[in-house]
Amino acid sequence: MFRAELLKLRSTRTPWIIAAVAAAGMVLTQVVTLVLPRTLGTLGGLGALGSGDGAGLTVGTPMTPADTAELTADLGALTDLGSADAQRGLLDLLGSGAGGAASSGITALCMLLLGVLAVTTDFRTGGMVPTALVVPDRLRILAGKAGATAVVAVVTGGVLALLTAVGLVVAVATTPDASLVLGAGEVLGVWGRGLAVLVLLTWLGLAVGTLVRGQVAAIVVVASLALVEPLVQTMALVLSGGTASLTSWLPLTLGSLASTGQAGAAQLFGGSAAMGAGTALAGLLAWAAVLLGVAAVVFRRRDLA
Repeated sequence: MFRAELLKLRSTRTPWIIAAVAAAGMVLTQVVTLVLPRTLGTLGGLGALGSGDGAGLTVGTPMTPADTAELTADLGALTDLGSADAQRGLLDLLGSGAGGAASSGITALCMLLLGVLAVTTDFRTGGMVPTALVVPDRLRILAGKAGATAVVAVVTGGVLALLTAVGLVVAVATTPDASLVLGAGEVLGVWGRGLAVLVLLTWLGLAVGTLVRGQVAAIVVVASLALVEPLVQTMALVLSGGTASLTSWLPLTLGSLASTGQAGAAQLFGGSAAMGAGTALAGLLAWAAVLLGVAAVVFRRRDLA
């Protein structure tokens, strides 16, 4: 069953398109990460110019020179490409960028869609019925899809890891006085946890697709998750002054924490990671296990016609 599902994914265009979009999103993230420190340096220069005439920058409301200098200094520290946190962000397979400043969520959404489409396509085309006739054990069908999508997620993650390595080399080479401060073990740890997160997000999408069944509806569900959860997390951090912990247990936030051990949004608001990378990875695994378990029960009991 696993080989059949893997052949199905390899011979269709959807996984290739998803991988290409994830790679394009990673390239965009790396470019933004490289440009952002230079942009902040320009803003800092403007703030210094403004201090001579008593005026600061205007970001929605006028800022004093002191506020402008403090803001650019804080953001500059987060995006310092010579720091360990920024370099871990550059290596993040979810594309969080330095200090989480370039997070786009594209990779996470791609992995969720990969899982969704792997199962809803069979429901949409009617291919699930003959598959179930050939393989009556529906758990084997779901396990085959989980294994095949995991392989695709890992291969896609390998491509993303290569792109992050190139981005980190370029960042270190083009940043004055910067050097690689991460050891080989730490680099491999970030990539290893990132690959695990990609697989678990794919399985979350597989569970959603199995439960919802309708392809359009399932896509809307995961797209809403990818778009709404960061907004909820940011609002909670704003209202709590960077101390929110309950929203840190949402799946995409857990993925970000598990991948690099840091949460960019919390850092921007003066907070810190609510948990360690290992705890976050265990939390995301629990999400995937529970949803896949529920999906398996529903899949076994529900009529496929």
